[in-house]
Amino acid sequence: MIDINAVRTDPHLARVVQAQFRRAVGMINGRWKLEILWLLSHGTRRFGELKRGLPGITQHMLTAQLRALERDGLIKRTIFAEVPPRVEYENTDAARRLRPIFLEIVKWAEEQEAFVAPSEPAAQASKEA
Repeated sequence: MIDINAVRTDPHLARVVQAQFRRAVGMINGRWKLEILWLLSHGTRRFGELKRGLPGITQHMLTAQLRALERDGLIKRTIFAEVPPRVEYENTDAARRLRPIFLEIVKWAEEQEAFVAPSEPAAQASKEA
């Protein structure tokens, strides 16, 4: 557990914690990584299921993101010796520990909806009605 007061008063500790934070963010940073981890937090998925769950992602980009997540130890790739080969992806224990953070992000997003001003077209449409 990080003692935030110690971080505030100890410059060396602050640099160490910042480096750890930077490394962690680097592992999940990317246009699709968090969404992939979110989908996998609901269970094991095959490549095609992930692709369908991420509208707009290319096959090349999904492959690259999955490889990076696997390299960082956040997902596990299982190849089944079948014809044609079946490949499944699942979150590792390290990635499963992100689930409470994902739920907090969803909760935060729901709370923000109450504070977001209506967009111009929506506001204009309600005035005209």
